[in-house]
Amino acid sequence: MKKIFRVIAVILCISMLFLSGCAAAPAATDTTIGETGLLILRVNPEIEIAYDKDGKVLSLTGKNEDGKRIVSAMQDYTGKSCDSVLQDLIMEIDKAGYFAGEIDGQQKNIVLQIEPGSVLPSDHFLTDMSTCTQEAVKGLSLTSGIVTIGKSDYDPAYDTQSQSSSYITLEKAKEIALAQANVSKEDAVFSDKDFDFEKGNPIFELEFYANGMEYEYDVHAVTGDVLKAQHEVVTEPWANQAAGADNGATYSDAAYGNVSSQSSGTAGSSQNGNAGGYRTTDYTDYTNYTDDTDYRR
Repeated sequence: MKKIFRVIAVILCISMLFLSGCAAAPAATDTTIGETGLLILRVNPEIEIAYDKDGKVLSLTGKNEDGKRIVSAMQDYTGKSCDSVLQDLIMEIDKAGYFAGEIDGQQKNIVLQIEPGSVLPSDHFLTDMSTCTQEAVKGLSLTSGIVTIGKSDYDPAYDTQSQSSSYITLEKAKEIALAQANVSKEDAVFSDKDFDFEKGNPIFELEFYANGMEYEYDVHAVTGDVLKAQHEVVTEPWANQAAGADNGATYSDAAYGNVSSQSSGTAGSSQNGNAGGYRTTDYTDYTNYTDDTDYRR
């Protein structure tokens, strides 16, 4: 009889342990490491906004010295919506005087870039961020345009098995250049497009004509920053002749990666200075982009 009771007691203990173990098991959640994203704001200050799957801000990180100064002035942003924090950042950047400078006679554009692999709280998340930033710009009586870089703007030719491409497409680089020059796509004819590395940095070198002007722009192929901008007045027949020569040309974004064997820093060197009547703005402080040297060349 005692043996029977012992067996029953053992069975009961095992049952209780099993039940208590089930009760202690954590409830399943849909939260994963991948349910966060990074939105980069670039004017001259460069600021990384980390957000969760609901679009709430997790942290702000200054990616350059100007960005660090702006972030240090921000308070109580954790848990707020990205659009609210973006507007606060734009006001803080304006207060610090960073919109006072110009590029090629225009106020510098604002770049909003979603890092590859980031979660999107909604399909129109980047559009919403652009809209709220434009509202902040308008409220401050600024004329800066908003340039967005999202998933469809990265060149898939540079995708790898382990990492999505970090290079923007040629079309996006052209869009950025035209936006900064305040030239419409319909008015512009690109006469030259090149891709090169300067001091380890991937650069789109673009030349185009519009409204009797010749433009030469360098656009960073990862960040979308306009690094160099200049234009000069040209006679209309010359512009038409040069533009007409390009009408039948075709270009492939993927082909640009093949020129990396060229000596870096050589392309575009003749553009330095203000010779030939160019109005020039030179932003070739490539030292800010040393982190990009590891991109596939």
